[in-house]
Amino acid sequence: MAEAINYYLVVSELQRIEGYTVEEAQLTYQKRKDLPASAFCGPGRSYPAHDAAHVRSGLQRLSQFGGRLPPKTRARILSCLKSRAKKYGIEVGEAEELSIMALKDETQLSDTEWLEWYNSLDCKECSNR
Repeated sequence: MAEAINYYLVVSELQRIEGYTVEEAQLTYQKRKDLPASAFCGPGRSYPAHDAAHVRSGLQRLSQFGGRLPPKTRARILSCLKSRAKKYGIEVGEAEELSIMALKDETQLSDTEWLEWYNSLDCKECSNR
């Protein structure tokens, strides 16, 4: 039997991670839900790119976490984000594009490599390990 999702905990986590109030997180969730599938560049309605701010955010997130995606998926998302960036007048530098595509394919990391990567993180949330 699948575990029930506690809506309040999900919204509270959005608030903690993204800095939204609970009301803003709920509105953000509803707005995202209402966007057409064509407003997203990634699979499963990921990488929203319906305005300039989200395109910039998508490029930033892709450069941070793109290594977790298969290279072909990463290339498709980058292509879509570049297209949307052009639409909104955002320049995507060649160096930025190359750095995204040169990310190590983290989908193939061994358990030891994942642990080394995790231990290399320098963030407040990770300091309680």
